[in-house]
Amino acid sequence: MFLWALASGRADRAWQAYHFNFVFFIVVAQALVVFAATQKLAKGHWSGLMIRFAEAAVPFLFVALVLFAGLYLGRFHLFGWLRGAPRPDIGAWFTTKVFFVRNGLILALLAWLSWRFVRRDLAPDIQELADGRPVDPDPEEKGRIMRDAAIMTMAFAFGYSLLGFDFVMSLNHKWMSNLYGAFYFMGGFLGALGALAVLSLALRRAMGLQALISPRQLHDLGKLVFGFTVFWGYLMWAQFLVIWYGNIPEETYFVWYRLWGPWRPVGATVFILVFVVPFLGLLGVRPKKYPPTFLAFVSVSLVGLWLERYLEVVPSINGGAGPAIGVPEIGVTILYVGLFLLAFGWFAARYPMLSPRLAADTLEREAH
Repeated sequence: MFLWALASGRADRAWQAYHFNFVFFIVVAQALVVFAATQKLAKGHWSGLMIRFAEAAVPFLFVALVLFAGLYLGRFHLFGWLRGAPRPDIGAWFTTKVFFVRNGLILALLAWLSWRFVRRDLAPDIQELADGRPVDPDPEEKGRIMRDAAIMTMAFAFGYSLLGFDFVMSLNHKWMSNLYGAFYFMGGFLGALGALAVLSLALRRAMGLQALISPRQLHDLGKLVFGFTVFWGYLMWAQFLVIWYGNIPEETYFVWYRLWGPWRPVGATVFILVFVVPFLGLLGVRPKKYPPTFLAFVSVSLVGLWLERYLEVVPSINGGAGPAIGVPEIGVTILYVGLFLLAFGWFAARYPMLSPRLAADTLEREAH
């Protein structure tokens, strides 16, 4: 469908769909691995096997490097600062070479840091399967895992702030928001929690893990989803309040264009799907513990976050056209979902998804 859109005169929409899906999926995949890192840093044992399900997203970070190279082919359909006369006010920062080298290095570095962390955490399980006896990492090795987790988490916050500025904010070269970097990567973390819930509930049934992914764990994950839903709303409001209060045209037009006129229904839908529905739905205990309701609310949140990336990217580069979601957008989304699931399956076929250590943590916690 992507190639059909390119060949049938819809190249602009095809590349716009490619870009906003790229922006959505890379941060969710990276934040899944970061979630596993936060569990190591906080010495959290409640998540159990969910840690491995989160770590299984790491191969997609290398797929993302190939997808990023694909952006080079569609750069003139996306980045307006590549067209027209050079701008002396930004110097070499927004030139083709510096842009793609800089962001390629950020993505490559984070992929390598993520794999180093995951590989160290996998090592005891791989050794246990090879030796046939339990393996408990020594304190020195646990310290290395925590060090790698801390480095990767800090690199995630810094690197994805820059990627948010470059991949989204630069599309509107006059609009600036110092808060957008945090809004981007924390929105990605909320998306990762939702994706982890979907993966855990799907694998729970398929792998017969009802005893190892319990309602108590779902409740804990649901509290995180609820908490970061509120935090997403706080960051959005903090960004909107400053822009509204300052009332500077070069800042207000970005928000105005998305909340009034033809894009207003999309903007309202994003707010309802990402904040209103999950906030009201996950207030209670039972919707978090009951898999069908929990799955429904996190799915709504994920769709809203996907639509948010569409709202942030497309109006900046579609030349004033209204919203349009059709074959190019749906086709490219299916492409990205398929690549993510293939990467996840590649990991699951080669590394132990059922970690005895993580399973033991779950059973011990359930017993108390």
